[in-house]
Amino acid sequence: MVDMEAFMKQLEEAKKQSAMEKEKAEKEKKDKEAKDKKYKDGMAKADELEKDGKFRDAWMKVPDITEFPEKADEIRKRKTELSEKFSTPSLFGAE
Repeated sequence: MVDMEAFMKQLEEAKKQSAMEKEKAEKEKKDKEAKDKKYKDGMAKADELEKDGKFRDAWMKVPDITEFPEKADEIRKRKTELSEKFSTPSLFGAE
């Protein structure tokens, strides 16, 4: 009987831990999905502004590298493309 009580307590503890792990995994998944949505929304807004010819505004709407370090190369490339489009004209109009 003593062993059975200890076994039941361990079983309950294992179930609690399992539920906590599931909740933790679900929360991480939701956070990741929200972060991906934020990134996609920012890039879509930048594309929309670029189509309208508002290159500076589009550059500002591109997500920040510090928020999305895993997509830093894409963000840098996008910002470079946009900054080239709104680069300041030369004094003598050599473009």
